[in-house]
Amino acid sequence: MIAVLPHLSTDRSPPAATAQPDPHPASQLLTITTHPAPPAATVLTVRGEVDALTSTQLRDHLHPHLRDTVPQVIIDLTDVGFFAAAGLTVLVNARQAAVAAGVTLCLVASTRPVLLPLRITGLDGMFDISPDLTHALLRAGCGSDG
Repeated sequence: MIAVLPHLSTDRSPPAATAQPDPHPASQLLTITTHPAPPAATVLTVRGEVDALTSTQLRDHLHPHLRDTVPQVIIDLTDVGFFAAAGLTVLVNARQAAVAAGVTLCLVASTRPVLLPLRITGLDGMFDISPDLTHALLRAGCGSDG
């Protein structure tokens, strides 16, 4: 028995490879909103996952606020579902920048995904951590409706 193979033309180029979109772009994994809390603070609300992919997004949103434009920056991590070492690095660097600028940095955290990495590394003693945004705003002198 003889096998018959289909004729393959060699005069055509193979189809060009097309770039596939990233199925998990950082902008879908992490959102950060910023709003003033007069008279003394700015609040950054972080939602999603903070990891090696998204930590630069957090850094880029956070650092412009760590100048001496307001006395306090509050980072609300209440809606963060995953917090990796890259996020800890961003927070440590942010704290250093805040201290240099005379800005107080406060974290809002009450969930295990955020508190556990802070506790394990001992960084929970380095930051002012409030259990919710209301407490953080009151401590900043902004009232609860900031």
